Amino acid sequence: MRTRVAQERLNPGERRASASGRLGRWMPVAALVLCATMWSLNGPLIKLLMQPRDGAPGVSGLTIACYRSLIGGLVFLPFALPRLRQLRRVAIGWPLASVSCFTVMTVSFVIATTQTAAANAIILQYTSPIWVFLLSPLLLREKPRLLEGLVLIVAMAGVATIFAGSAATETRWLLLSLASGFGYGALTVTLRGLKPVNPVVVACLNALGSGLVIGMAVVIWATFWMTPAQWALMLLMGLVQFIAPYVLFSWALQRVEAHRAALIVLLETVLNPLWTYLLVGEAVPGATLVGGPLILLGVVGWVLVGWWKVPQARPGLAGAPDAPVVVQSPGAPPRFVDTDGPSGHT
Repeated sequence: MRTRVAQERLNPGERRASASGRLGRWMPVAALVLCATMWSLNGPLIKLLMQPRDGAPGVSGLTIACYRSLIGGLVFLPFALPRLRQLRRVAIGWPLASVSCFTVMTVSFVIATTQTAAANAIILQYTSPIWVFLLSPLLLREKPRLLEGLVLIVAMAGVATIFAGSAATETRWLLLSLASGFGYGALTVTLRGLKPVNPVVVACLNALGSGLVIGMAVVIWATFWMTPAQWALMLLMGLVQFIAPYVLFSWALQRVEAHRAALIVLLETVLNPLWTYLLVGEAVPGATLVGGPLILLGVVGWVLVGWWKVPQARPGLAGAPDAPVVVQSPGAPPRFVDTDGPSGHT
């Protein structure tokens, strides 16, 4: 009641400013929800591309991973070229490690999605905090907090549940999904070594570099040929599932606290299996329905512990706390984003 009275006392200009302020607070949140929605399209799009259509064979996982990375890299290239000299600020090992980790993450995720349920691939990719926890002391000489390890035990219990409840024939594809989580976690760690480099340069480097590396594998084990319909789906994946969310996410992260962004984009793990079921008819395996929420619970706990322990700063790439947070999936800018912003999500 008091709020209504106070609003009535405002002049028209103040009312417009108040409404604009409320809209300004919700727009970044809506942008992050839209990001999660677009990122989650990778599951059904990969499934649709791999299906034979009109007498043409389905597109292989290697070809999908290659083209998606190349499309993203070529779009980023004009914006990255003027800043390429920034790579001189870091040792050569960091860019090479970043491209390698991005390639492992992307190839593992896409191939796993073609061979097992999309729900398995996306949820096991979110085990990356476990690998960040294990790799940070070795590569960055950072000491993880004990509480972080304790909450990640819940995530590991979820992984064990999925493996224990799945058929033996699924094991190698589940391991490949887990490899995507390892690549994602390793990428998160290597991005810390590339903090002096503009995120657009890193995104271009990872996408273009991985596309060229995967392309060599396509020459040996697959084919670059696709039908016009398959090209349409591939361009949809490259532009709508990869590029557009990157732009939206970069804009939103300057206006929303990093930990909030990390929690919002976890919607992808729910939407990915949902779209895959609606568009392809693929149901979520029973073991994943039990183990998946445990993994998400561990990831949420990891994000909140990291946020709770770090002094808070205003929203923005430059002012965020100096700690990585979970924010995407293979082929898009990383869901794990260092405080300098997204640099290259599955």
